[in-house]
Formats: sequence, C-alpha cells, structure tokens
Amino acid sequence: MPDLDIRISAKRGDETKTSQIFNQIASAILAGKFDAGDEICSERALAERLGVSRNVVRGAYRRLEEEGLIETVSTSGRRVRCAASGNKKAMGAAGIEHDDRVAMGNRRG
Repeated sequence: MPDLDIRISAKRGDETKTSQIFNQIASAILAGKFDAGDEICSERALAERLGVSRNVVRGAYRRLEEEGLIETVSTSGRRVRCAASGNKKAMGAAGIEHDDRVAMGNRRG
C-alpha cells in the first residue's frame, strides 16, 4: 500500500476537509501513484493520522467511490479501482483542480 501524505489546511479558502482529502487522493490515483488493486488506508487509521473525524474521511472515500476511483471490498477495506495515470478527462470528471498537488510516498515497483 503506497503511503499517503495528505495535508489538511484550515487556510484553504472554502475547501472543506472532506474535499481536501478527496482532491489529494484522487489526484494521486490519477497521477499514477497507485496501481489498480492497491489498498488504501482505512477510515479509522486515516482519520486518526489527520486528526479529523471518521465522517470526514468517510465522505471523501464515498466521493472517490462515486467517481469510480476506489471500491469497497467487503470486509477487507477499500482499494484503487483504476489507475488513470495522467488522464485529464478523468480528472475533470472527478472534479479535480488542475493545480492540486499531492505529496506521496514512493510507488511500489
């Protein structure tokens, strides 16, 4: 599982914490930082790491699922559904801003 380095900022204008998480994970997936089938961090673990409620993370994950970027796999958690590396059309469809930046760990090789 690639390491997510998500940063939440209180000074990001009107962007909610949920939107910040969604944008950073979606940008990472669409930039090819994940392979299809890679597991992503659990709601609980990510919420604890970011110091936010599980509902904030759950909202971001729900939107990622709605956009077809991740999927829930019964009791084993969530995983990346597709790796749409560099797909600007997919980024627009997912509502990702052109200048969103994501600090990610190294991708599995």
